[in-house]
This record gives sequence, structure tokens and C-alpha cells, in this order.
Amino acid sequence: MAVPVFRPTVKRKDMGSVLSCIVSDKLGPGEISRELASRACHLLGHAGGVTLANSYMALSVALEALGVGSGDSVILPALAPAVWLRVLLDRGMVPLVADVEPETACIDPAQVAVLAQKGAKAILVPHTLGIVCDIEALKTHGIPILEDASDALGGKIGELPCGGTADVCLLSLDPDGIITCGGGALLLGRSRNVSAALRRIQEASPLYSLLPDMNAALGISQLAALETFVLARREIAAVYAQSLLKSRHRSLVQKVEAENVLSSFPVALSDGMKEVRTYALKKNVDTVPAFADTIAALEESPGAHCASARSLVLRCLLFPLYPMLGKRDVEAVCKVLATLP
Repeated sequence: MAVPVFRPTVKRKDMGSVLSCIVSDKLGPGEISRELASRACHLLGHAGGVTLANSYMALSVALEALGVGSGDSVILPALAPAVWLRVLLDRGMVPLVADVEPETACIDPAQVAVLAQKGAKAILVPHTLGIVCDIEALKTHGIPILEDASDALGGKIGELPCGGTADVCLLSLDPDGIITCGGGALLLGRSRNVSAALRRIQEASPLYSLLPDMNAALGISQLAALETFVLARREIAAVYAQSLLKSRHRSLVQKVEAENVLSSFPVALSDGMKEVRTYALKKNVDTVPAFADTIAALEESPGAHCASARSLVLRCLLFPLYPMLGKRDVEAVCKVLATLP
């Protein structure tokens, strides 16, 4: 059986927390969901936040809390999740799609500077695959920023944690994330005004359902183990990087001075994605295209003009990287990386 690209890091103690909820009948949203939001705020330095049932809801609430409405323009990178574009279009907003830096896959600050002149009301910024982008450069435009730290949770920019530097932080809690609740999302506001707006908007609409306590209990246990998860990911990534040096391909790089955390291991191929995937699978290592579910990958994409993003869609692969990888699995991936065709 091939080593899967993604596998949630769920252990027996995590299941114990979930079981306690089931035994106590605390299945729906309640105090445990609120406790998860409180702990995340404490970790990242935010004033307050809410849990939501999915990222679509979370982004919708965040935009409203930032005062962005129908007809307003929003800057986002071409390698942002395609669901982000759906949220903007559903809410009548105008997407201003920026290209990415080819070495990092993060939003290009130079393009943001140009688009900011078009009257944008917000900037949506993911730390793509855990590569830390230059949030400080984006702050100079004076536009509210939503920072998606889902793939970089546990990373640092100087002394500040990833997810703790912008107006709003979004953390996806899907199974392939740094931490997971089996689904859902956290939404955190840095200021008291924004955090209060998040709660007010969520409470005012039955559409914006909270994360059930049963899921939140798993999240609390996962958050407590974050440091261990991060250490394991960094150790594996360092070994992979050394192996990849023996091939003709390369990984994405960290340009901004920061301590990143890779959500999986990206390889930007020189060419031959199909050949490489076939080769890896023959060696029992699975891979997936890194950006198949992004805006740039859409058939009729508003990011079609973004050459760097489109190039990465066609040639960037993800290899398995998560704490549950065994020693033999890591060795198998290393052998593949060192001998890629």
C-alpha cells in the first residue's frame, strides 16, 4: 500500500476527549467550542473569536466583520482555495487576483501594491503550504488583512506566531491540516472591535453554525500537542530537503525571515509531472498536485493572467509529510525524492 499524502495526526488521547463529550451528551455547539476559540486566541494573541462549521462560513463572517460588502473589491492570490472565490462571488464582491512569487508560491507583494490602488477593501493572505508570506509588507497599504494560517500554525515571524499579525486569522480544521477537528474552522479577531463583530454576526444568523463540541474537543487535544506536531514536521522536512538536493527538481523556498511549518512537502518539478507521479507510485509513495483546488486551476479562472501561479499548478507536487509517518515511510519518500526522474 502506498504511503498516503495526507493523514490526520489523531491518537488515543484525542479520542478520549471526544468520548468524554459523547458520554456527557455534549455533541452540539457549546462551552467546549467556545473553549477551543479561547485557547486559540491565547496562543496567537487575539482578542476573541468563534468556531464555524466550515471555511466557507468562516470567510463569509470575516468579510462582513471587516466591513466588506457587495460591490467591494478584495485582493487574493491566484493560488488561494477556489472556495474563496466562490464566497466573494456569492456575496457580490469583486475579486482582484494577484500572481504569486514563483519561488515561494505566496502572494506577490508587488502585485498587491498595484491592485491596492484600485480601492480594495480587504486582502486575503494564505501562508501557502506553510511557507510564510510577507504580512508586514502588505500592512503598508492600510487595508484590512485576513491571514489564513491553516498551513503554517506553529510557525513564527520573528517573535510573533503565524496567524497573530493581521486583523483576522482563519484556521481551517480539516483532516489534512496541521491540527484537525475533522472539519470546521476557527476565526479570530485581533482587536476587541473585530472580535465582537465576529461574534455578533455569527450569532445573528442561523446560517453561520458553530463547530459542535464533539469536534471542538478533538481540536483542544490537538492544540495542546501542537509543539510536538511542529517539531516532527520540521525534522521530516529537513531530511526530505537533503534528499531532494540529489535530484534535478527543487522545493519551494522561505524568502521572508521566519520559522515555517510545512503542511506537506512541495516539489516544484522541472517537468514531467505525470512521469514523476507514476514513478513515485511504483515506489509505493503517493503524490497529489499541490494546487488542483485553487483559483488558478479553474477552467475559466480570473487568475488566468497569473503566469507564475499557472506554472505551479502544472508542475508542483505534494509528497507525504505529517507526524504519523513511520521511519520506513520517511525512508521510502527520501529514496523517491533523491531519484526522481
